[in-house]
Amino acid sequence: MSLAIAAAEAILRSRIGEPAKPATEYVIGFVTRRGKLLAIHREAAETRIWFQPPVPPALDGVRLMDDASNGNSNINGPLLPLREPTTLRVEIDSPGALNRFLDWYDGPAALPRSTSSAAAIDPSAFREAFARFQALITAKSGRPFATFGDGLIHDWESYKPTLRDLALGLLRPDTWSEADIGSGTILDRMIEAIEIQDSRPDRTNNLVFWQNRFGHANRDHRALLEATSNSKLRREIEGLLFGLYRGGGDEVATFDQLSDLTGGKYPLLAYIYFLKDMDRFMPIQPTGFDRAFRALGIDLSTLRQCSWDNYSTYNATLAALRPLIEASAGIKSVRLVDAHSFCWVFATLLKQEAEGSITRTAGGKNQVRYLGAREKSVIAMRLSVENTVRNANGQTVERTLKNKDLRMTSAELETLITSLLNLQENRCALTGIPLQFHGPDADKNLLPSLDRIDSAGHYEAGNLQVVCQFINFWKGSSDNSDFQRLLLLVRGVEQ
Repeated sequence: MSLAIAAAEAILRSRIGEPAKPATEYVIGFVTRRGKLLAIHREAAETRIWFQPPVPPALDGVRLMDDASNGNSNINGPLLPLREPTTLRVEIDSPGALNRFLDWYDGPAALPRSTSSAAAIDPSAFREAFARFQALITAKSGRPFATFGDGLIHDWESYKPTLRDLALGLLRPDTWSEADIGSGTILDRMIEAIEIQDSRPDRTNNLVFWQNRFGHANRDHRALLEATSNSKLRREIEGLLFGLYRGGGDEVATFDQLSDLTGGKYPLLAYIYFLKDMDRFMPIQPTGFDRAFRALGIDLSTLRQCSWDNYSTYNATLAALRPLIEASAGIKSVRLVDAHSFCWVFATLLKQEAEGSITRTAGGKNQVRYLGAREKSVIAMRLSVENTVRNANGQTVERTLKNKDLRMTSAELETLITSLLNLQENRCALTGIPLQFHGPDADKNLLPSLDRIDSAGHYEAGNLQVVCQFINFWKGSSDNSDFQRLLLLVRGVEQ
């Protein structure tokens, strides 16, 4: 048995950090925290390490070689002392053996960087937010939250442990060997554990955005797919995954190195760590969780913040929410995954509130417009049209504007807008994107805007549609049919 060089490099990076100088095709070298040098001969079939005296004691899996063979010209710069005749060389046969050698050579592995503490949580702000959560979940389901084992929160969120078990069954990290590093086997299994699609709701992976619906560049696991045909990237990623799941790799360094290799895809990294240990690590969808944290009065942003420090603070914050949920709901033994579910359901309900789509999932078709968000948006659209008509007709600013007549009363316009929203099911007429309605958590780009289908026509029945504000801005005075064609092309659909 021998230790693959890629696995050894991953362990050295996780324990020591970046190489002492840019690695070459032949040699990669490091300076330990105590200033001692070591290097790996990357051309060898086995992991062989050059190092400085003294001779090590007998270590299981570590063989002292008779000849240092340290004349390689790539041992230069800060590594030059390893060219001295006193330099020694050992052959390492396993991750454990390498860690034993490093413990002897440089002292026991340093403790991981201190785990970040939770973001500050104001108990009174949490109680207020919990009351809002209860109001929203009652409006949605017809009854308040009482337990994670029942009701809407169970229906939406209980799939995660089942999905994880299915993913681990596909990943099978216990069967990996060091020989797999660089072969593509580990990478293929990780991709398979991500791309889980099934007709059953608890068998589809929605924790990572992996589908190719909006282009390959937007897929969270894009780097993994590309690594299947890139031997260097494949070895690097597989070495880190092996170290994380099997080889005792440092979780902190591995997270940041994987982040660099995958373009900082936070949901992907969180999913990989969730599969490793569900008791400490949770999945993440930054936009949603940031929405929940804002509502809870927690000063923590995760959007575009993919780093170990941010991720550890995120997990610590979820853990800190557990006793507060227990106290507010009157339940015991709230797990980390339960706190995650609470935040995600809260974020989803807040989004639906902003969209004006808090509707009961059972027992009737009555729509509950929490805080009247949709009605406010209807009035805002009516006022915008009336203002546009007033400013356009006959006025000259920098150019003469075409007349835009409003051919109905204000009341008729509001009725028409409402009927359009119903017909469009509260979605943008040109993109199908769910509209949001006026409220504290609404995205202004997704607020509804009344658009004339024929930009040369008037505000009248048959010539109006409701679109997202940003779509109305993009469309401008473009022809409606041609603009639709371009949108479909962006989505990869040809007519």
